[in-house]
Amino acid sequence: MKSLSLVSLAVVVSLAAGCKKQPPEVAQSDLPAPVAAAPAQTVQQAVAAMNANFARVHFAYDAATLDAASKAALEDNAKIMANHPRITVEVQGHCDERGTVDYNVALGNKRANAVRDYLTQVGVKQARVTTLSYGEEKPMVAGTGEPSWSQNRRAEFRVLVGEPGVAGSVN
Repeated sequence: MKSLSLVSLAVVVSLAAGCKKQPPEVAQSDLPAPVAAAPAQTVQQAVAAMNANFARVHFAYDAATLDAASKAALEDNAKIMANHPRITVEVQGHCDERGTVDYNVALGNKRANAVRDYLTQVGVKQARVTTLSYGEEKPMVAGTGEPSWSQNRRAEFRVLVGEPGVAGSVN
């Protein structure tokens, strides 16, 4: 009886082994070529890209509304910021020389806040964007008249690495 059980067991094991499917052999030429990973962008490269893209945002007279080109540039930078959580941005609002000092400081704040608000709409955490208004105090172009004034109605950016306002900023 013992020998019959051992023979039965041997038959079952050999049948089970024969039922296993062996994976087909694959030639190396049939394998897909490995995909090279894109090189990781360093924080300094990201900051340089943002500095190039965040050149300036200009505004119409007495306005704090972003145009389509400004929004597109801000969206590109939001993508970079998403990949580099240590990068923060200080948005600086500026005005032309017309208007009172108080009015221009308030308008500069509105312009900087418009940029910050748009960046948060496209996914940047508000804590990563600080704002500051210089009003009319730091004109980009000296002189009077629309050619000068249009250049001075702007928001500029200071790209930082780490917490806002902390030493170690890049820019």
